[in-house]
Amino acid sequence: METYLILARETLEASLLVGILASTLKRLGRTGDLKKVWWGAAMAVSACLILGIMATRIESLLSGPVKTWLDISIFFLAAIFLSFMVLWMTQNAPAMKGKIQGKAMTALESGHGEVLFLLAFMGVFREGLETILFLWGIALQADGSTGIALPLSEGVLGVATGILVVVGLFKGFSRVPLSLFFRLTSILLILMAAGMIASGVGRLISIGVLSPLVFQVWDSSRILNEHSIIGTLFSDFFGYRARPSLMTLITVWGYLAVMFAGLWRMSQIRTAPTSGSIPAQSENPTGRTR
Repeated sequence: METYLILARETLEASLLVGILASTLKRLGRTGDLKKVWWGAAMAVSACLILGIMATRIESLLSGPVKTWLDISIFFLAAIFLSFMVLWMTQNAPAMKGKIQGKAMTALESGHGEVLFLLAFMGVFREGLETILFLWGIALQADGSTGIALPLSEGVLGVATGILVVVGLFKGFSRVPLSLFFRLTSILLILMAAGMIASGVGRLISIGVLSPLVFQVWDSSRILNEHSIIGTLFSDFFGYRARPSLMTLITVWGYLAVMFAGLWRMSQIRTAPTSGSIPAQSENPTGRTR
């Protein structure tokens, strides 16, 4: 479930960026420049695949304290990036289309068509790097207990979902409210980040860096064991622990309070769509997103 959500969300964001660039070029009659966008996206995907393989190899070669601290760092880095991504998108999503179109038009007017390649490459590459980090954190939480078949199938379905939704939006086959989609997935991503923070705090307590304050506040394992199917889902998405320490509870609940307050605040003061973009036609429902 976590792998599917991450890849669906990241693929959707990257595909929207590429789709906006492509639609802008078509409207301007510059279809010959589309290949620069496709090459930029393809090169970014290839680079991310190589980095993902390298990350897996490096992690498998490490052991002892180095591996422990790397795992802890991945948990907190993934949580930080998830948090900033959610807050940034909440505030800036309405203006993204105009910004992307503005950059594309500026590049074409100045005769620097290679900027289109860079826009596509950097946009897709950024989403790919985030995906690698998030999936790394998910893999550490699972600790190899689920095997490779389930995450792989979830990943394929996630990528397919993201691409199909964007294709449907640009072709006019779907009227899915993307603002609602981003809002719901943002909530799930915050909860997922809370689970990674809980795992990171647990590792720090286990090696004696943090004090648990109280080793076990309660024991709910008889009601919901965190190693069961449902318990694992709650553990990853909500930071649920059947026998939580007080430090874990303070950290996770504090994080959730701050993030949901920030999410609500930014949804109230988010920027209005920028002016100067190409007027959206009726068949393009992506004007309120990236």
